[in-house]
Amino acid sequence: MVINPSNAVISKARAKYGKRLIEKDYTAMLRCGSVTEVVHYLRSYTCYQQYLSRIIGADIHRGFVEHILREELFNNFLSLCRYNANHSPVTGFILRQTEIDQLMKYLTLLSIGKPEEYIFSLPLYFDEHTELDLQVLSGCRSYSAFLDTVKYSKYKEILSQYKPSNGKLQLSEIENALDRFSFEELYKDIGKVKNKQSCKELTELFDSFADYNNYSRILRLKKYYDTDNETIKEYLMPFGNLKGNKADKILCEGGYEEVSRALTQTRLGKKLQKKQIGVSNRVGSRSRFELCRHNLYFSQNPEVVLLSYYILSDTELNNVITIIEGVRYGLSPKEIKDLIII
Repeated sequence: MVINPSNAVISKARAKYGKRLIEKDYTAMLRCGSVTEVVHYLRSYTCYQQYLSRIIGADIHRGFVEHILREELFNNFLSLCRYNANHSPVTGFILRQTEIDQLMKYLTLLSIGKPEEYIFSLPLYFDEHTELDLQVLSGCRSYSAFLDTVKYSKYKEILSQYKPSNGKLQLSEIENALDRFSFEELYKDIGKVKNKQSCKELTELFDSFADYNNYSRILRLKKYYDTDNETIKEYLMPFGNLKGNKADKILCEGGYEEVSRALTQTRLGKKLQKKQIGVSNRVGSRSRFELCRHNLYFSQNPEVVLLSYYILSDTELNNVITIIEGVRYGLSPKEIKDLIII
């Protein structure tokens, strides 16, 4: 019998996830009084010891800690990719999302007049896995210079449409357009998967992600920005089930309270209620986390398990960074706990 090497992804991902932070770790970190104490706990009592040993001395910079942890997350992901299929939709998607994260990080700094600070978070470990010249990007001081740097990339056409008007960058619009492009490329890649069952599972998984994303966007745009319906529809992902006529019907209910009630009556809303995931603007990230945790343990699809592992690991990393930031700015343990997903 020939054993598919991709199946190694499943066992290795589950083994890696078994070393995750658990509730007692989060409780201990929430009790810490400084960034140094949080890092000391991670370095002394968790699997992060092997990563944070690179930090020497008492002067611990939050940005350096995040940089180390993101590098290790990416390296862990690559270590699993070598067991996976050569033309993996999931691998391509995560690499694109990493590129988009870097583009948005730079553009955010450019928008506040501090593009030179991008060099301090430059992920050199990502250099050989991207067509973007991140080191040249770190030297750009204007949007025109930025466009010149990305002129040979797959993002050029999109980014060229958003030249700043009156010096103001349309960050939300740019990110939304890049995310749409990434999903379009993903679905094309999924369509090339020869195994029909695998193709079906991946399509359903990313349709669910799109639904969670749209569910969350509708709530957020209605509650915090009182955005009109036509504008909201422009921000929705054109994938999954919560789009088109279904979205129109929900949006026509009225304001935030009416729309949130209508969302809870949808198939997705009822499913979320069963999982005790309430109506909130964080419903997307919480739902995605729960789905990935289920898939990591029960899916037999290497692509699904790979993606689930990456998202769960990324969630944990963001939890750690949030705790460090919360401690740094003096938030209470309860306030910080409300911001993390465990």
